[in-house]
Amino acid sequence: MSAIIKNNKKLLYPALLWFIVFFLLPLAIIFIYSFTTDYLFQGSRVSFTFSNFLEIFQKRHYLIVLTRSLKISTLTTVFSILFSYPVSYFLAKKTRHDRILIVLLMIPFWINYLVRIFAWKLLLSENGVINQVLLWSRIINEPFKILYTQTAVIMGLVYTYTPMMILPLYATIKKIDDSLIEASRDLGASRVRAFFDITFKLSLTGIFSGTLLVFIPALGSFAIPAILGGTDSMMIGNLVENQFFHTGNWNFGSAFTLTLAVLSIALILFYSRLFGVEAIYKSREY
Repeated sequence: MSAIIKNNKKLLYPALLWFIVFFLLPLAIIFIYSFTTDYLFQGSRVSFTFSNFLEIFQKRHYLIVLTRSLKISTLTTVFSILFSYPVSYFLAKKTRHDRILIVLLMIPFWINYLVRIFAWKLLLSENGVINQVLLWSRIINEPFKILYTQTAVIMGLVYTYTPMMILPLYATIKKIDDSLIEASRDLGASRVRAFFDITFKLSLTGIFSGTLLVFIPALGSFAIPAILGGTDSMMIGNLVENQFFHTGNWNFGSAFTLTLAVLSIALILFYSRLFGVEAIYKSREY
């Protein structure tokens, strides 16, 4: 038995090595850069400082980018929940072909990510399909600008990350026992009351999981704001990319990256405490 355990531990070594080299080591380098003023590995003496973090909150431009990123990510998450919940509920409770429909739902996402984003660029342009349809139907008299706005960025983010909300919601709603809803109906609850008291409350764990899968990637998104957004749509990911590859300020870029990570963790903890997710998980155990 002990030999089997030893062999199983040996199997963990490649995964552990991968984790250290490709996750912990880059994270450690970012951490060191964020608290220093010079480049590493050049033989020069580096000095410890908090100035990189102070600069984020001292310059109005960076605060605007940070606030904008939070706003866009929050709206993306809210719209993803609104669009995903009816779809997830239908797949889980109203059809027997849920697995086939999920596969059909995921097929477009087998296409390359950038190809799909550039397709949205064609759809949202002034000569694109959306404007042409609206002009043809005489809803509008002249093309209106959607591309290179925050609206276009939100639409692209919602389109990209909505499946990440649908899948955990579907899995959670699927597990809800229908007999609980029937019991509430027998006790006099209306359909709406039964839905909110049973289905919705028990699906909060799915909403929480989906929020993590949507909000965090949206907050650090780079390609979608770069392709669909304009000058007023720059997000944290674009700012970090600019610091690393254009201005060459790796120290400040690392500080912004670390700030983003800390902010994401803080928001996750706040969100879980706000909605009492731990209590929800405990209630599902009984």
